[in-house]
Amino acid sequence: MREITVSGQPKKIAILGGGVGAMTAAFELTSTPERRAAYDVTVYQMGWRLGGKGASGRRMDDGARIEEHGLHVWSGFYDNAIKQMKDCLAELKDANEEAVYHSFEEAFIAHNNIVLGEDEQGGWSFWPLDVETNPATPGSDGVALSAWDYFLELSRYIRDLLAKGPGTLSQSRHPTAVLPKHVATHVAAQTNVDPEHPAAKVPELLHHLAHQLPRQPHKHSGKDLEALRTMTRALHTDVKTARAKAVGGGEALSADKERMQLVLDLGVTAMRGMITDEVALYGFDGIDDREISEWLTMHGARPETVNSPLVRAVYDYAFGFRNGITDPAHRGIGAGTFLHGSLRLFFTYKGSIFFKMRAGMGDTIFTPYYKALRNRGVKFKFFHKVRDLKLDGAGRLIDEIVVDQQATLKNADYDPFVRAANYDCWPSEPLYDQLEEGDALKSQKVRLESSWSDWAPVATHTLKRGTDFDEVVLGISLGALPHVAGDLIAADPAWRKMVERVETVATQAMQLWLKPTSEELGWDHGDRILTAYADAMNTWADMTHLDAAEEWPATDKPGSIAYFCGPLPDVDPLPPFTDTGFPARADADVRENALKWMNDHGPELWPNVFKQDGSGFDESKLISLQTPASGKMWDTQYFRANFEPTERYVLSVPGSTDARLRADRSGFDNLWLAGDWTYTGINAGCVEAAAMSGLRAAAGLTRSPVDIIGEVANPVPGHGHHGSAPDVPMAPVLKTIRPQNSAWPWSSVYGMAQTTGATVMVPFARQTVAAMLPKGLQLAPQTLTGPQEHPVILLFARQRDVRPNQLPFGMNYSEFICAVPWVQHTDPALQDLPPLIVPTRLYLDSLPPILLGIYGYGFPKVRAAMTVDMDTYVIRDPKTDEEIISCSFDRTGPQDAAYKFEMFNQARPGYEMAMVTRNRVGQWQYSVYDFSLGQSLLEPLDMQIRISSDHLGLPRGTIKPPSIAASPFGAVFLTSDATINNPLQSYHLRQVLREKAT
Repeated sequence: MREITVSGQPKKIAILGGGVGAMTAAFELTSTPERRAAYDVTVYQMGWRLGGKGASGRRMDDGARIEEHGLHVWSGFYDNAIKQMKDCLAELKDANEEAVYHSFEEAFIAHNNIVLGEDEQGGWSFWPLDVETNPATPGSDGVALSAWDYFLELSRYIRDLLAKGPGTLSQSRHPTAVLPKHVATHVAAQTNVDPEHPAAKVPELLHHLAHQLPRQPHKHSGKDLEALRTMTRALHTDVKTARAKAVGGGEALSADKERMQLVLDLGVTAMRGMITDEVALYGFDGIDDREISEWLTMHGARPETVNSPLVRAVYDYAFGFRNGITDPAHRGIGAGTFLHGSLRLFFTYKGSIFFKMRAGMGDTIFTPYYKALRNRGVKFKFFHKVRDLKLDGAGRLIDEIVVDQQATLKNADYDPFVRAANYDCWPSEPLYDQLEEGDALKSQKVRLESSWSDWAPVATHTLKRGTDFDEVVLGISLGALPHVAGDLIAADPAWRKMVERVETVATQAMQLWLKPTSEELGWDHGDRILTAYADAMNTWADMTHLDAAEEWPATDKPGSIAYFCGPLPDVDPLPPFTDTGFPARADADVRENALKWMNDHGPELWPNVFKQDGSGFDESKLISLQTPASGKMWDTQYFRANFEPTERYVLSVPGSTDARLRADRSGFDNLWLAGDWTYTGINAGCVEAAAMSGLRAAAGLTRSPVDIIGEVANPVPGHGHHGSAPDVPMAPVLKTIRPQNSAWPWSSVYGMAQTTGATVMVPFARQTVAAMLPKGLQLAPQTLTGPQEHPVILLFARQRDVRPNQLPFGMNYSEFICAVPWVQHTDPALQDLPPLIVPTRLYLDSLPPILLGIYGYGFPKVRAAMTVDMDTYVIRDPKTDEEIISCSFDRTGPQDAAYKFEMFNQARPGYEMAMVTRNRVGQWQYSVYDFSLGQSLLEPLDMQIRISSDHLGLPRGTIKPPSIAASPFGAVFLTSDATINNPLQSYHLRQVLREKAT
């Protein structure tokens, strides 16, 4: 895909929102002089500051203190975000831009010290984790790991951990007691390691075998998989047995040993589950329909492990609780996202596992973005709140953007910054003196970033396509989309699916400035980030380093600064936006509940800051330059309830991953998406996901290739491969819930499937094909072959998630289809119907779809034994084991949209005909299996087919189809979302066919 060169007037780009995704897209769209000439970019931002959920502000009358939406810490695997931030800061340095950081090292502090809370019967204890640094450079390439690569890393880690902890598996069995003879023989042959050697150990054998196997999991043999399953199961059994024997024998495990057991149980459970569920083959998305706690339990993890700090830490890290309710019943993270994210965090960080910012996120991230983009010519329209997106008459383009102007600038541009500690920073309130309505806004304490506001806009503008914008980048957060994108949601079922299934959660934050140091408070674990602590403020970070970025008088310098955050239970029902007092009440509730939480759980963190008489937290230890109106210093600290639609955190609940839209596939021709709610290589709420989304949005808009670190070139929602392994055909593919935009009549209930597989249309002797037809059908005229031949379609398919559209999950199976297109009835009364296709034989390896096909649709389905891998397909008679038909193929690529294959377009009508079959009571039945070829993908194949029996009615022998580049009879690999009508529509379809014919 080559970048389009824009001549004449530049394209006008409207970027809606100012979060990480939007700013990443803006930075990429203006990354070269050529792009800056080609694109005229305007950012529309409600209120007075950029940042979205990452916005921060300064309270200048109170030490210029930083006020955040929550706790923001960057992970060491944020390669795309860090890489672009480095470029941004270097550009500002070259431009001698003042009052801003000039390098990543200036802006960030490495942080490797974590502590987990352990809830025990006697109270809380703390589990310090000191993560090692590594020499890798943050923001560099080289982390596009596949699921198999992660398995290899995990096998190495478990092996090394066991080697460091002698005695942990003292009860472990020798490989000869674990491995069946044929498995041991296979392992020995693959690894050149003798399983019978007295010093042989299962973890070593497992590690050696895994590392000897091909890096492409589809090349692993059945024997390989059996050996991996056997060894991971045996290793898990030994881990649990060793602990059970120790505890049963009366041994009191030390804290270190107990913690090692938790790590081992969790790690080996993950390995076992990845092999059992073929995660390495089909990707992490393949298990994302299950909740991670359920998945771990299903694969044998102990209850203590599932509820351990190791697991709870990830829930807390991702606010992973539905409706903000922090109990096990409301845990809500998909197993694939949890597993992939945890492995990526642990195995792919560069330099340090975390990086703290040296100031607020607004100061550190969005001030540089604003200055660099402004220097590049990007225009910023502050105080412009998007109200609505309107489609054109055809429903394919954003035609209008309705924007409320919240205030009037006194000057042409808004200067958004205040100066604090020699850096330009965003204030916590607008700079009222620059606004005509400034006095009124200030006196009325109007919240310009809130939906719960009765402040009337000073003007409403309707931006028009072709005049005010050509293309749109939508960087507004998911929670607000139902309020601004109603037309899109109504027009596109994929959008409805996304907003219904990708959930969000409210969050809460507390920031405290204290006189004592952390050590004086009684905390004896140093500069740490604490998580997995008591709900709801379950995460705390010592942010005392921010004192250098604030401006406190010498007499009021903080000894420590503490940030807390956690999920916030939803208010049910949520008040209407006309209830303008709701935000203040919500903040007050957080403030009061935080004090109660502090009195309940603070003493175990900071025992020295509580009054000796037992009356609670000693507020005299707090710092503020404000005079507390209530007399309570607690009220002067910073508390925040993030209920706003734009501020809600995006969750990764089970079954939601494949509902996410990709940034460059919005479904509308001039719309691109930027935010952590889109489909990326992470699919979780974080800076890196937003950055990846912004990069892909910009690439889509510019029609240019993109290299996103840690993500494959063409990720497909639900597919699950984020690494370098080749695509696996059985994985979910295009994932649309619309009935394929076809002209066929679709009822409210219809069948859905993801169909992938090798297919080809082959010409055979006309007499041979005619003999295959059921009585009552004959060959119809066609022009694809000469008069002595007729085409037959052969499809070697994998069907995944086959289900009625009303159900969330479906069946997976393999299916071979032999069908004859261009047939007609011999009955004159039915010869007014257009040409039809008849399936003459369908082989499947699963009974339920066979029964449904036979009794529901009249399909000639037969059960068969099938051997299917990535490049071969063998169908055998299940009783005699006689081979019926087989094929092998190599992909010659590249994959592209089906309609772009000129020769395939000649054969395409044969795939798109309505089907005719005779049902069990002898009636003709009509149905449509729509491959959605307008949206499907094809990849050319070098293919060989062997017909080995007479079952199909085709002559025995070997067929080698020509190239699809030269002939419509070339083989291709089909990747498609398919839809089939419900069987009760047969009569209606026949009527539609008659209408089509006339």
